Amino acid sequence: MTTGFQGIPAAIDLIHILDTIEVPIVFVRRDFVIACFNKAAADGLGLSAADVGRTCRDVSVLARLPRLEQQCRQVIADGVEWRADFRDGDRWFVVRISPCSIGDRPISGTVLTFTNVTAFRASTDQAIYEREFTKAILNTVADPLVVVSPDLRIQSGNRAFYTTFSVSRDETQGVPLDEVGNGAFAFRTLRAQFEEMLAGRHAFQPVEVEHVFPRKGQRTLILGAHPLSVPGHSQRRVLVTFQDITARKQAEAAKDLRSEKELRRSEAFLTEGQRLSLTGTFSWKVATDEITWSEQLYRIYEFEVGMPVTLELIRTRVHPEDVSLLEKMKMVDQARGGSNDFEWQYRLLMPDHSIKYMHAVAHATRDRDGQLEYIAAVQDVTVRRISEEALTRARTELAHVARATTLGTLTASIAHEVNQPLSGIITNASTCLRMLDADPPNVDGARETVRRTIRDADRASDVITRLRALFGRKSTTTESLDLNEATREVIALSLSELQGSGVILRADLGDDLPLVTGDRVQLQQVILNLLRNAADAMSGIDDRPKQLVIRTERVDDDGVCLSVQDAGVGFAPEDIDRMFDAFYTTKSGGMGIGLSVSRSIIERHRGRLWAARNDDQGATFAFSIPCAPDTKPRPAVIEPEHAMGKP
Repeated sequence: MTTGFQGIPAAIDLIHILDTIEVPIVFVRRDFVIACFNKAAADGLGLSAADVGRTCRDVSVLARLPRLEQQCRQVIADGVEWRADFRDGDRWFVVRISPCSIGDRPISGTVLTFTNVTAFRASTDQAIYEREFTKAILNTVADPLVVVSPDLRIQSGNRAFYTTFSVSRDETQGVPLDEVGNGAFAFRTLRAQFEEMLAGRHAFQPVEVEHVFPRKGQRTLILGAHPLSVPGHSQRRVLVTFQDITARKQAEAAKDLRSEKELRRSEAFLTEGQRLSLTGTFSWKVATDEITWSEQLYRIYEFEVGMPVTLELIRTRVHPEDVSLLEKMKMVDQARGGSNDFEWQYRLLMPDHSIKYMHAVAHATRDRDGQLEYIAAVQDVTVRRISEEALTRARTELAHVARATTLGTLTASIAHEVNQPLSGIITNASTCLRMLDADPPNVDGARETVRRTIRDADRASDVITRLRALFGRKSTTTESLDLNEATREVIALSLSELQGSGVILRADLGDDLPLVTGDRVQLQQVILNLLRNAADAMSGIDDRPKQLVIRTERVDDDGVCLSVQDAGVGFAPEDIDRMFDAFYTTKSGGMGIGLSVSRSIIERHRGRLWAARNDDQGATFAFSIPCAPDTKPRPAVIEPEHAMGKP
């Protein structure tokens, strides 16, 4: 101990006592002169013996204490201890200034103690930093977060919580959560869930809440809870989260609405498609005999829409001669015993004694319970059947007329040319059924095939009328048309047949092709006939690709040419003069009038139809017709290659 009281026994004892204290202690007289200090002050504050007798302002460490002399005067005057934090470089001290008096004497000075709290302050600063850092992170979270005690009283929240609920920290501190938001979260199960969660028995199950907020209006929230615990501390807290799912709910509602609208739209398309194609659908659950019909099927059978349908009721409409046919086909037995698809044709005998012809296709499937169920389509083919019967009669007449008179050309032309659109009707109807049987049904595709069916039916009627006009040398219906567009329609009509023949079709339709004037139906019949002839010519080919190229191009300045090139067997040079004659054919079962009719059509269009042998294999058939007057070239759509089968 360094002091100015050396030699005084009592002072010496005090010196030894103070030197054992590890806290720096400095005695300052009333005139602010250092009277003495202990060893800890010398070691900790850097004081030396030379500092005794010096004023505080002359000692650097004491001079750095703010307003030291002023505080000492205040302590001497009031007799009340003063305390403050003091930072000296990297060190922190808690400085206490206490009044100093001996016995009953007046206060003679002050005692300064310096408690080093650097380590504590560092840990406190770190804790404060981490707390503020965590708080800053939580304040960036858009969803409200709040920490509550086990009894659901709010302890703290993030900025989003106070902003969303339009409350302050002071207003909510210690308030039960179920009292916030006008009781929106006062669920009977909420406290029970908290207790179960804190007891570790069950996780908290999120709760969906509807609440009207002052600023945001009505929102949908998911309330969740997660227990919080700090190692070494028994006090527990719960983090409550509020996830705003309003946008998601609105999106889901909008999606559901769109789906519902799309479903209604699809149902409307399906209903209209069934009406146009005279096709009804039904399902049959075999185990329960539950049968569900579409409205169109009710209309076909002429039953009241919605009435319960049974197998017995169906049999009351089936023609008596066909009931046994259905039994022979073992429709019921097959359905009950297996899961095979099947197809059948039968007749209906209506109450007015009229007859309808039906074509049905059924597909076996399994429902969710694994039970056998049939999905079927039934088409009213009465019109087609009548047409087929008319066609059969025409063919019969053709055989007689061909032997008796040259007028057989007319009947033969009708029989041949009507058969082509009827084939398209059959193909499109079958395609429609497959699309409707799909899961889910391809309504857009079915609708398109129905349109093509109607188009082909109209075309069959047009063909008959215009072929009569053609052979009767009557005027035809002419219009300006795009030959490329007409060709694409024929390609679309022929795709199924070409695919079945394994033909690879490449369409090379020329750019800047001008319009032509002609009868669209007749020109398309020519194109279709050339395509089918080319496919037939390659039917027996198996050593090379069945390549078929259809090409359009401009010729000279006023003509358009269409050619069909195949890789088939070709023809003999001597046949070139006969192949356009009526009834000449090299095909088994052929009628021999297709090329004859085609040449007549092209000649009526002031054009020319010819054939040529290819250099390697096959043949090329082509025709050219004049451009429409005063037409400008039109750009053509570049057509991709259509792969119709394996090469």
